Amino acid sequence: MRVLDYVEHAVSAGTDAKAASYLECEVDGKVLWGVGVDANATTASLKAIISAVNRASR
Repeated sequence: MRVLDYVEHAVSAGTDAKAASYLECEVDGKVLWGVGVDANATTASLKAIISAVNRASR
């Protein structure tokens, strides 16, 4: 897996704010996108990676 692009931003404001992470990567020659949303920015990033890997297995 090779990360080509990564973007993260807040979806909402305040104490219950959520982060959205978007990841463009290359897996086995295919370019795929993954998206993750969570209250924790690190967890949102990991969810985006898992999303992209799941798409690669389809």
